[in-house]
Amino acid sequence: MGQPKEFHKGQILIADPFLLGPVFERSVIFLADHSEVGAMGFILNQPTDFVVEQAIPELKGCTQKMYYGGPVDESLLFYIHSLGEQLPKSIEIEKGLYWGGEFSVLCELNKKGKLNPDNIKFFIGYSGWEAKQLENEFEKNSWIVSDFETKYLFKDQTKTLWNDTIDKSGDDSSFLGNFAHSPSMN
Repeated sequence: MGQPKEFHKGQILIADPFLLGPVFERSVIFLADHSEVGAMGFILNQPTDFVVEQAIPELKGCTQKMYYGGPVDESLLFYIHSLGEQLPKSIEIEKGLYWGGEFSVLCELNKKGKLNPDNIKFFIGYSGWEAKQLENEFEKNSWIVSDFETKYLFKDQTKTLWNDTIDKSGDDSSFLGNFAHSPSMN
């Protein structure tokens, strides 16, 4: 089965088995936005060694894992959530799923104990592409497009998510997910 010719926000990008490098190797990216001006998304399977309150003191008591979303704006906090109207100025990705929103309201929701791993995930940085850059990478077979499942977001993830998603993608090269990163380790 070949991969779809088009992709859009709300899908996942799975790093091709031959895509190497410290940032995107075996990564799974949730595509939060895609338009004629570019694309942005968040790596779902790169947890950091920090919890949110360690990185963002205003969110004291929030002990969820912080994830590395990508190499763009690594000093900024981003979040994907299902809080909808509870978090004004959120941007809808797809029905019931949003990113961003007013930080002051986020802090208030945190104080009320309304933030949990089932409704929000935090990222430092994001993955971004200029106009047509992602399309060019797609043409070079750098990414495999697949459908998003909520459990990919609202569940702790590690590099094993790559194996799970590439297996489900139906891509012709998905069998390569069974091999080690380095052929010498097989």
